[in-house]
Amino acid sequence: MSQEDYSNLPTWIPEQLKRVGLTKEQLAHRAGISRTSVYRYIYDTDRPNSATMMRICCVLKIPAEEGFRQYTPKKNGRPLRAEKLHLRNRVGYSPL
Repeated sequence: MSQEDYSNLPTWIPEQLKRVGLTKEQLAHRAGISRTSVYRYIYDTDRPNSATMMRICCVLKIPAEEGFRQYTPKKNGRPLRAEKLHLRNRVGYSPL
């Protein structure tokens, strides 16, 4: 069973920041990530890896499980581009 690619991070992160009264810059500093990374997660051009998401959840004072429900993780934190997804779904495709 394949899992659909999705991300709620663009709305979820700003909502959580508002809830705890932090800015994007403060989240980045406290989670030990760049401001650029936070913006990439919000604009869905990148996604956090597991360790980063755990730090984000810690800063936001929420259970890590809630954070992990907000998106489909991708290798290296980057969503697959449509053309790569198309190739991956082709019969006989091998990444080697």
